Amino acid sequence: MEKQNNSQMYFQCKALICISLVILPAKVFAQNCLFDSITETTPNTQFVVHGDGTITDTTTALMWKQCLEGLSGVNCQTGVLNEQTWSGTLQIAGNINTSGGFAGYADWRIPNVAELVSLVEEQCTSPAINDSIFPNTGNKFIWSASPDYNNDKGSWSVDFNVGTTATLNRDQKYRVRLVRSVK
Repeated sequence: MEKQNNSQMYFQCKALICISLVILPAKVFAQNCLFDSITETTPNTQFVVHGDGTITDTTTALMWKQCLEGLSGVNCQTGVLNEQTWSGTLQIAGNINTSGGFAGYADWRIPNVAELVSLVEEQCTSPAINDSIFPNTGNKFIWSASPDYNNDKGSWSVDFNVGTTATLNRDQKYRVRLVRSVK
């Protein structure tokens, strides 16, 4: 009899967990910021949100497009995400700049790997970025403009799932985020 009660409790508990996963908002499980021993590396106070789709990082003097290329809106959920090969990525900024720019600026460019790494939030994973400042970045690689000089078929990117850098094959398609200097 006791075995049957334990079994019933197990299935009731399992059902409750499954129901909770369906009912709870997805955002609860989206980003993990569990590293309290690490000081926040990209706090909200570091950024100026301009309200025109741009963000200025006061530490690096860089202005970023808040959304990845192809996305727009307050939470970067409007549009179709633009994933490109590395050569396609290098053309995006020029195309935007020659067609009038974005938010009144026509000097957008692809960030180098060091600039892109400056966005990594070391307290968090999935994604490893300040999700309230840069929403909907996702757990994917983002291209940098930096080629890998030791690999003639590879270029540097940042993996915003865990916040590391990697050399990727230039023929693969990944995400793009544009930047400009504000100095």
